[in-house]
Amino acid sequence: MARTLPLLITVDVEIAPDHNLDQQGQILDKLRTDLGDIPVTWFCTAVAAEQFSAPLQRLVPAGHEIGCHGLDHSPADDYRYMNSAKANWAIQEATQRITMAVGQKPRCFRGPRMTTSCHTQSALITQEYQGDFSVCAQRLDLLTCGGADLLWLLAPRGAYHPAPDNPFRRGKLPLWVVNLSSLGVPFLSGILYLAGLGFMQALFLALLAEARRTGKPIVYLFHSYEFTHLIHSSQQPLHQRAYISNRERRYEMNLALLNYMCALPEVQPMTASMFLEKKQ
Repeated sequence: MARTLPLLITVDVEIAPDHNLDQQGQILDKLRTDLGDIPVTWFCTAVAAEQFSAPLQRLVPAGHEIGCHGLDHSPADDYRYMNSAKANWAIQEATQRITMAVGQKPRCFRGPRMTTSCHTQSALITQEYQGDFSVCAQRLDLLTCGGADLLWLLAPRGAYHPAPDNPFRRGKLPLWVVNLSSLGVPFLSGILYLAGLGFMQALFLALLAEARRTGKPIVYLFHSYEFTHLIHSSQQPLHQRAYISNRERRYEMNLALLNYMCALPEVQPMTASMFLEKKQ
């Protein structure tokens, strides 16, 4: 069976102040080795790109893609509420810093905490981005996502061009919005740590059935810091305290899920830009 159904594995790379900083850089090299030939899109903040410049640079020739995850993931780095001037400055500044740090200009964006807006998408177009990966259509667990928007519940499930006055509605802007996959619950590692590997494999198969009907991509997300030592547990959000605490076990579960998905002959793992090039 030909590989025809796109699988986009995405990793958000940010500085987690409550986790061991050295390990946050080291885990990038470990992932590069253990992922083998699976292509991944790494959405990096500008600060993380500068801090982890060397291991991120080693990802590029291995077939991976570096995307933009904003400036620093601080509370002020919220792309829902920026006006036009602030969004343009933030996107331009982050783009330049990431490009300088890793040697690859980002072409795809995911806002910190999945935040975006009309002003943000306009700025992305100005900076020649191809895709915004900041939406999770029909995600029901909105309280666990700091950037969630109720309009996600009405957003198209497949990749779409947004409207100039609504980032969650179809339009004709020259930018693709690509959703994080969801069937009520989002397809991300937090659910893996709460519900287990068997549940995530079942969720993937349900998403795969939808992809067969519609051609929409399957998009998975985890964070690189999730496998590093926690040093300030009091800063953890309440729902994260219910996660499996063993970091090695988390790592093994993610690799097991990725290998399970990529083993299916109809599934084609690809980077974000590879997928968008096929959409042209």
